[in-house]
Amino acid sequence: MSTRRAAPAALLLGTLVTVLGLALPVHAARAGGTPAPLPQDQATALATTDPAVPSGSSTSVVNGSAVLNAASAPGADTTIEAGITPQAAVGLTTLSEGGVLSATRPVCWANMAWRQWGTWPYEQKITDTTYWCAVFGSHITYRTTTTTATGTLCGTSWRATALIGGGVGRGFTYFTTRASAGFSCQTVIPWITIHTSHHEDIKRTDRGVTSLAGSG
Repeated sequence: MSTRRAAPAALLLGTLVTVLGLALPVHAARAGGTPAPLPQDQATALATTDPAVPSGSSTSVVNGSAVLNAASAPGADTTIEAGITPQAAVGLTTLSEGGVLSATRPVCWANMAWRQWGTWPYEQKITDTTYWCAVFGSHITYRTTTTTATGTLCGTSWRATALIGGGVGRGFTYFTTRASAGFSCQTVIPWITIHTSHHEDIKRTDRGVTSLAGSG
């Protein structure tokens, strides 16, 4: 092939590579391995697609010291049964309610419950981490909840924790918390951002049982 014919062919090949590179940005990565933002329609589709595994939960029995330590986490929302000390509420000292000493000490649990919306790299995930204690089968004595939110191309705008059902203290056999967060998802155009907000409602009982009460 002559040099004159080869030059246009090379130019055409280079043009095709450039065009294809722009047309296939889905799994492109920026410096440091971070996925590149997508056009708005593709980003919206991924941000609203149901994930294969939308939620999960794990619970373990913990000691009272772990519960008190969890209450010092940034943003922790904590409630203690009125009239008793935090140490008594988590079973570290003898429980005295209404001036009456109890032979039973509270038992405590830790639960991490999460819910996800969208798929990578536009997933939006909220995690409710709660430590709580109860006189087993009687009533809740202590609760501390922390809400966290994560996403690859969806940054967290805000997050909040609220008690929306039940409570802590004599007469309360369960409580329900709402973990909420707002997200800002990037697109290929810097000034176009997809804004979403979600929540998950988690119910926990005086027997250490956790269940998803709702989400949206």
